[in-house]
Amino acid sequence: MLVSELADRADVPVATVKYYLREGLLPPGATIAPRRAEYDESHVRRLRILRLLREIGGVPVSSLRRVMDALDDEELPIHDVLTLTADVITAGPEPGETDARSTQIVDEVFDAVGWDGIRSESVDRQRLESLVSLLNSPGPLGTSAEVLGYYAGLADQLARTEIKMIDESRDRADLLEDMVTGSVVYGQVFILLRQLGHEHHHARLTHEAPDPT
Repeated sequence: MLVSELADRADVPVATVKYYLREGLLPPGATIAPRRAEYDESHVRRLRILRLLREIGGVPVSSLRRVMDALDDEELPIHDVLTLTADVITAGPEPGETDARSTQIVDEVFDAVGWDGIRSESVDRQRLESLVSLLNSPGPLGTSAEVLGYYAGLADQLARTEIKMIDESRDRADLLEDMVTGSVVYGQVFILLRQLGHEHHHARLTHEAPDPT
């Protein structure tokens, strides 16, 4: 298929396809004539991945390059690809200030759920420590290892189930692409379902509350 057909299949503007080609985020097609190239299903799939990461995950172009390079590096172990991309694609602010107590709380939570495979340099770990530090600063909110442990327990059940569903016998490229995009998309799905659950249960609570008059 030509570039215009590729854009239609992936439901992205032609200009976006050409931009990704220029930036090296999309592999070049097979040259069939001067200034004409042909593309295949692998290009359609890569474009859809880029679209999901950009539109759903809000991943900046500079980070997309790191993700695509990791996906294409066949010598990089699958676990290393996942940890590298996790540091890049997870939405959230840059880690802020932390303190020894916040680090201790996070360590206690990880010990409680048995998470001994977390990297000390994990950006998500650093974000969590910064968030705990912020929560425990002067103000209306606060947290503890017990409170965070409840959330960690729920997260552990979900993560354990998702990891068990991985079929490592599949083609490496397809497997990694699904794992990376699934992490972004289903992460958003979970956030939305949690918020909708809040709306539902609070509405039920409000409707069931006695009329103060």
